[in-house]
Amino acid sequence: MNNGKNLILNFLFLETALELVPKEIRTHSSVKKDAKRRRKKPSKIILDDSKHHTAMRILDKKEKRGRPDIIHQCLLSLLDNPFRDYFRVYIHTFDNKIIWINSQTRLPRNYNRFIGLMEDLFEKKVIKTDNLKLLEILDADLDTLLKNIDPPVVILMREKGKKDSLEKYLEANAVIAIGAFPHGDFEDKTLNILGRYNLVEISFGEKPCTSLYITNKVAIICENFITKSKPL
Repeated sequence: MNNGKNLILNFLFLETALELVPKEIRTHSSVKKDAKRRRKKPSKIILDDSKHHTAMRILDKKEKRGRPDIIHQCLLSLLDNPFRDYFRVYIHTFDNKIIWINSQTRLPRNYNRFIGLMEDLFEKKVIKTDNLKLLEILDADLDTLLKNIDPPVVILMREKGKKDSLEKYLEANAVIAIGAFPHGDFEDKTLNILGRYNLVEISFGEKPCTSLYITNKVAIICENFITKSKPL
């Protein structure tokens, strides 16, 4: 077993519905109205289905986009975890950006403040406080990230996965991948990249589960695994 903080588990949120408003709809009235109200350019605001629903009708794969509230909830839950020192946290966005989040970061609990923080991040590429990096958009895509992590196993939480024990696949530096989009399945491109590694697909049951439920359940299983793996 690995001891102390050498026992790191990587949480990777996949195809996260977090992106800036795409070019195709920046001139739509609902987007322009929202941007004007917030005194920002349409190109600088986060796509949000609750505000930009009519504009999003023309977007490709619109059913998977514009739900930043999903990752907000998942991150609040994960970063509240008392075992977060053992977690590395990454976000893979719908448009293939990679965001690293310091596990000590205290994200805004208010949704609007979270959106403001994400907009700052997309503009500045890094958020710091007292010279400590809290969030950063990495110069990497999904494949590059996984190459750099070099995990012994990638565990994909997927409805189509096998009904099996997650804990038996956990080990130091493993990647636990969770979808953070509202509808649909993972893209073939994403699955092909994951398939280049030691990929295991796990399901928690027959019925679809929300990203938040999966995050919470996975975190509890990881807590138990870390507790057993730590020295007495």
